[in-house]
Amino acid sequence: MAVSIEDVKKLREMTGAGMLDCKKALEEARGDIEKAKEILRVKGLAKAEKKAGRETKEGIIYVIVSEDRKKGAMIELNCETDFVARNEEFQKLARRITQHILEKEENKDKSGEGSEILSQGLYDEPSKSVEILIKEAIAKIGENIKLSRYCRYDTEDYLHSYVHGGGRIGVLVDFKAPQLDDQVIRLVQDVAMQIAAMRPEYVKVDDIPEEVLERERRILREQALQEGKPEHIVDKIVEGKLKKFYQEKVLFEQPFIKDDKKKVGDIVKESGLNVDIKRFCRFELGGI
Repeated sequence: MAVSIEDVKKLREMTGAGMLDCKKALEEARGDIEKAKEILRVKGLAKAEKKAGRETKEGIIYVIVSEDRKKGAMIELNCETDFVARNEEFQKLARRITQHILEKEENKDKSGEGSEILSQGLYDEPSKSVEILIKEAIAKIGENIKLSRYCRYDTEDYLHSYVHGGGRIGVLVDFKAPQLDDQVIRLVQDVAMQIAAMRPEYVKVDDIPEEVLERERRILREQALQEGKPEHIVDKIVEGKLKKFYQEKVLFEQPFIKDDKKKVGDIVKESGLNVDIKRFCRFELGGI
């Protein structure tokens, strides 16, 4: 059956599929555009399955914070090449998935592997799952795409986000402040930049789980004994080396990137703004 070029163009605009694919689908559907869309979708998903095993090292960290700063979501969405990572379609996909996580109540204050949300019906299109949305994008873009992880914060206080390197690193910070003004935002932005640059794992020393500290003490003690240090001074050596561990892993103990003579905790305290950093989430492309 002959199909009009106008219908082919219309189907292409609706689906993003190639002209030849659209023409063949319309011929198969005997000119029925809705049926042709279905045919293209089935074929596209089949192609997507074939691409699913390909390695995904590039991508984007995408963050959205609600206007009232009470909830925020962040994802790591991966693809095969940097070219696709900068593609508008890929960016739109990242935005839609992040918005879905932000809007879907079952994701409230959760974080984890991307696979955990693949079966969820989209917040704005419940009949379609996140997995189908991604597979449709794979068929359209032509590369494997993987949702690696996500994080959503819900707070009674405030959230702030920071994205570095065009989406290679993202930070979401949950903080308390008596009021939200430019000074507070500047301070929290500095803290977020610190987190992006220095990769802390905890806000304060008190946040480190006791089992983590015990493991670190045990390792440091064994190292000191193997180096032949006298037994009676080993504990002092361990406590001294723990301070270096704190400077590396604990945000408030780290030298501040804008003034390394001061610790981040001192900068926050000396600001006089009564800001309390409660928690943070940091994603770096590649699962770091």
